[in-house]
Amino acid sequence: MKNLSHRLIATAFFVLMATSWTRGASSAAPAPAADATRGKVVYERYCLSCHGEDGDGRGEGGDWIFPRPRDFRQGMFKWRSTPSGALPTVLDLDKTITDGVYGTHMPTWYAIGERSRHDVIAYIQTFSPRWRAEEIPAPIAIPPEPAATGDSIAAGKALFDKLECAKCHGDTGRGDGPSSHDLRDDWGDPIAAADLTAGHFKCGGSPADIYRVFMTGLNGTPMPSYVDSIKPEEAWQLVHYIRSLHTGPDLPDVGPAGRPIH
Repeated sequence: MKNLSHRLIATAFFVLMATSWTRGASSAAPAPAADATRGKVVYERYCLSCHGEDGDGRGEGGDWIFPRPRDFRQGMFKWRSTPSGALPTVLDLDKTITDGVYGTHMPTWYAIGERSRHDVIAYIQTFSPRWRAEEIPAPIAIPPEPAATGDSIAAGKALFDKLECAKCHGDTGRGDGPSSHDLRDDWGDPIAAADLTAGHFKCGGSPADIYRVFMTGLNGTPMPSYVDSIKPEEAWQLVHYIRSLHTGPDLPDVGPAGRPIH
């Protein structure tokens, strides 16, 4: 398992070294249309060992990785800007591939370049018929964040209690609630409740990323959307409370690729 993790990190590093010199020249050129045939080559080189030949998350490392690599066949993705249950946008998938997923074996693949990322997304879309049958809805609107204050944090704590977030995340937000040991995703695999005190989140580190999760939910997991339960200003209050749980040093506002979080 450690060797697999080291291979992933080493591959991403050497791709970064090999391609970084071309970024300035390529950034000005218009992006070509995504090509699933090219994407298959990218997938087989970088993704197959974890996500599997059939996109089922059962690659050679799949049984040794927690959380298990994404199964692409159902078209269900956790981190999206689209409503609960919907397909993600291409930009949503590109964000995940570009930034990686903090706390997992999914590294940043920023270094392979936008063209390769979009090509592999086109190939990933071939695994599920949903991409051919469904329209991708518009992203949810995220209003400007109001200032965090003592009152907004206290209101967020009251909402945390009202929505019974502690059942999974625990009274102090450490992911150790009474239901946390029995959580399963839609594939029946164990899933951990987020430790809200860590200051890092798989969805991304900005306040808008946390807001988005409250309003979209995480498809395929027990984390629901609260878009019909709370108002936008209440979602921001929850964001302020969640961010107040991290009491360590301020974290840099950059993603794993060293780029500003978006």
